[in-house]
Amino acid sequence: MDVARESDEFLVNRAYRCFAFLGLITLPLGLAALLQVFGLMNFDMGTIGKDSGGTLETLSGVALLVGMLLGLPVVAGMLYVTIYGIRQTVRFRHPPLVALSLISIVCGGGLLIVMANEWDVDHGGSALTRAMDIAGGLYVGANVLIPAWWFIKGRRHYRSKAVPRE
Repeated sequence: MDVARESDEFLVNRAYRCFAFLGLITLPLGLAALLQVFGLMNFDMGTIGKDSGGTLETLSGVALLVGMLLGLPVVAGMLYVTIYGIRQTVRFRHPPLVALSLISIVCGGGLLIVMANEWDVDHGGSALTRAMDIAGGLYVGANVLIPAWWFIKGRRHYRSKAVPRE
């Protein structure tokens, strides 16, 4: 069944897609953090071995630059979809959208604020670090699982309760 491009259902689906995008973009970071906790991956910055011409250092600098340039559009997209999703939440007030918006604001925004102010947090040692890990996991999990639930089951329930407009 096709949904009209500017119908309420289309806009609600787009809002859930925005939050799903956030979850899928941040999912690799969450998985990498889990791998580091279990000792399967190490993200500690190390030194790069030097060869006679210094080409490894040059390549690592180029890789860093390319990664930063690719990261800028991703961050801009994440900012846009967060704002769009929150705007649609205010408009439609679906309880799952409200939960996603609150989680994005509290966990995502709070995590960014703490990270910006506390770069020297001892990983695994402090209560603040544990709170940051929980907030990050909640952010990723909610932004993946709630939109998945919506597109698997919730949308059909919403359609059955919707009153057709005349």
